[in-house]
Amino acid sequence: MLLDQQRTRKITRVVAIIMVIGLVGVLPLMLIQIIFGDSGQGATPSTLIQDAEAKVAKNPKDIASLVALAAQYKNAGRNKDAEDTLEKAADIGPKNVTELRMLFGGYAADTAKQTAIVTAFTKSHPKDADGWMLAGTTSAAAGDTLGARLAYQRVIALAGATSVLGKSAQAGIEQLATQTQGQIDPTAPATP
Repeated sequence: MLLDQQRTRKITRVVAIIMVIGLVGVLPLMLIQIIFGDSGQGATPSTLIQDAEAKVAKNPKDIASLVALAAQYKNAGRNKDAEDTLEKAADIGPKNVTELRMLFGGYAADTAKQTAIVTAFTKSHPKDADGWMLAGTTSAAAGDTLGARLAYQRVIALAGATSVLGKSAQAGIEQLATQTQGQIDPTAPATP
């Protein structure tokens, strides 16, 4: 019976990590879809770009509008404009985790840029457990075991070990230990 309970706990932790990672990737797309309506079926790319540019003109510091405009530029093959627009959004800086995730959606293929953005976010929002969780998953994806472990430990300290987020962070730490065959850097501090 004890073996089944341990197995169930491990499966629950793995599912929690998968859900958190899934939300990081899917949430920005869902939010953009909710905020900006349909994907423009029947509209021409230039009309979609004009609509997105109009939204940015109304509120040039709105990260959601900037990320949506960058997506339209990218879909139209205007990669330089997409990069410049995402840079504007990154320079503004996310005010909350929702905006942080939107920026992550724009930089889906650029782990280095995601790391820079989440590092700046956690410096300006040091008590945001969700931001630290995203920092942990980003560091883990980039292969930075120490950074991931420290971020997960910060989540546990901020959210509590018994919270859903704390349990997800603990599962992240355990997954790091599994990936490194228990060889997590012994010189790393126990807490962030």
